[in-house]
Amino acid sequence: MENDKSKAMRRLSNALNANDMISAKKIIETDVKCHLPKYEYYFYLGLVSDNHKEKLDYYDKAIKANPDFSDAYINRGLVKNELGDYEGSISDYNKAIELDSKCSLAYNNRGYSKYKKGDYEGALADYNKAILLNPKLNIAIDNKAKLLTEVCIKDDEEFVAKYYLSLGIQEINKGNFLEGIKNIDESLKHNDKSEIAYFYKAAAYQSLNNTNLAYENYTKSIDLNKKMTDAYFNRAKLIMNDNPKQALDDFVTAAALDPNFIDAYYAIAAIQKKLGQYEDAIKNLDKILEIEPMAVNAKALKKLILTKYLK
Repeated sequence: MENDKSKAMRRLSNALNANDMISAKKIIETDVKCHLPKYEYYFYLGLVSDNHKEKLDYYDKAIKANPDFSDAYINRGLVKNELGDYEGSISDYNKAIELDSKCSLAYNNRGYSKYKKGDYEGALADYNKAILLNPKLNIAIDNKAKLLTEVCIKDDEEFVAKYYLSLGIQEINKGNFLEGIKNIDESLKHNDKSEIAYFYKAAAYQSLNNTNLAYENYTKSIDLNKKMTDAYFNRAKLIMNDNPKQALDDFVTAAALDPNFIDAYYAIAAIQKKLGQYEDAIKNLDKILEIEPMAVNAKALKKLILTKYLK
């Protein structure tokens, strides 16, 4: 059953969506106030106010109540930008980014304040950062297009490669593997020396059960960066049934690169058991138990080897 706070917040959300700020303010001051901490209460009052001075006062109070409330800095920055206080606006966005370095909206908004201030290079850098963090942030894409149309400025040469890579990773993480591969291939046209691009392309092919292309791309990733721990591990998983000795080499390398890589030690022990290297397998299982004493799988495999093969 919906509680009183949920009901109040739903009513507030409905009023905000309908742009009915008068009703929204009444709901905040009556139904919502008793359910929210002070900083959120002041934040919402600032949100519905139509007076710049009043907005600033509410956001100031919200920040005083919670100095780590990034949304209040972002909204206060918007008000300062509208008032032409670009330095103050940028300062608020700097704080929001300090609190959340992956906030694409804060980068976009700071970019717009820099644009209004005449710092076009700085604006472009911030728009690019916002787009890389969120490749589908339309407001940043539109702001960047407007900047490049109005001002004679050269785009970051690395941006296109980074953009398509970011877009590709996003699609792969959502399970859209073919679309992700398509975007990463576009990225590789602009930078074919990106080990991360080949790694994610390999992971996508692995998810599509295309072992050959997955192996090929993990290998390219490793060729570009010999410290790609996960690439060694994933490549080994592809071949551990058909070529356990070669897989063992990759698992050992992964464990050497990351001494706390429990899954790598377990895979090593499993292959060593298969190859009859029982004492070596026990040593690697013991390494797991040093790191994680309650590791159930390691305990079970160790018990099996000791009771069945090393009696």
